[in-house]
Amino acid sequence: MKRQAWLDYIKCISMFIVIVYHTPPRFDPAREVALFYIGAPVFFFAAGYVFNIDKYKSFFSFLGHRARQILVPYTTFFIIFYALWLIVGRRMAGPEEMAISILTPLKQFVLGMPDVILGTFWFIVALFTIQVIYYPLRKYMKGWWPFVVALLLNLSLLILPYLPWFRCWNLDKAFLYLPIYAFGNCCRAALLDEKRQILTKRTIADFFTFTTPARSVLWLILAVCGLSFLVFAPVTIRKDLSYILSPAAFILLLPCYCACSKWLERRFGSNRIVQTVAITGITYLALQNYLIGIIKMIVAKFASPEIFDGNIVLKLFIALVVFVIIYPLAVIIERYFPFLLGKPYKKTPMPK
Repeated sequence: MKRQAWLDYIKCISMFIVIVYHTPPRFDPAREVALFYIGAPVFFFAAGYVFNIDKYKSFFSFLGHRARQILVPYTTFFIIFYALWLIVGRRMAGPEEMAISILTPLKQFVLGMPDVILGTFWFIVALFTIQVIYYPLRKYMKGWWPFVVALLLNLSLLILPYLPWFRCWNLDKAFLYLPIYAFGNCCRAALLDEKRQILTKRTIADFFTFTTPARSVLWLILAVCGLSFLVFAPVTIRKDLSYILSPAAFILLLPCYCACSKWLERRFGSNRIVQTVAITGITYLALQNYLIGIIKMIVAKFASPEIFDGNIVLKLFIALVVFVIIYPLAVIIERYFPFLLGKPYKKTPMPK
């Protein structure tokens, strides 16, 4: 499928929001949830939108392809940061980190529940599990039925008993975010030319636009409803119910998200920096928390710890600095060390 600039804008904006989310100071819990949901889940939608089952001869060819793109960087970045953690990271973090067994990160890695090392990689583990679940749904179901089944699996979290194994390879989070992935893919399938098995010239963002007043008002109303749920539900209804319904509320934000990204595409066209950030998303995920921690320690040396209390301007500034610093590092890894990402050497062209 031809690269679509509006998807790159969505990914780039969402990546910055994710970095802001991880940057201190923290907001109150309700706003933290809302900030998270207008950032990270967008990548599930984007991944679902570009998934094309017709590219793969069988489930095993699909599994091999996804393993190279997801499990290879999951493994290589874990090895790098685990070694750094053993050498210097534990001592720098303090007594609490030193109390963690050196085998704990290895156990988390094998079980697909990264926390001590590369906690942000919960996303790619969940994405891998989602894709394994979704492949047979799309293989044997047409139209919007995979999305319906994904919603049912999501709601099943309300009645499934708490079992430790259900968290392995983020199966619980896969059930949670599966509707977002399925929504993206079903949107794509709705635009597919069934006879030729190719996308028409239209994209889902062509439907979700601000081209008419009525459509603009509708998308804004849906966005307000979704955002209101994300902000107020965690403090007004049962915590588990709010948690499970949050992905559905996020879907209400997607038309507005797509409309804004389509406007950016029309206004600025394809942007090299935006496209590079979209391509190197895994590297951004891997490096962001460590750079945030380093900058936080540097700031703390020259100012009192209280400087972080409620300082939203500082939060945004640190996030922007991290976003900018990672860019050249991500380009270097993509160009000269693509094997870290499961890609062939010098066969991953960067935007010109």
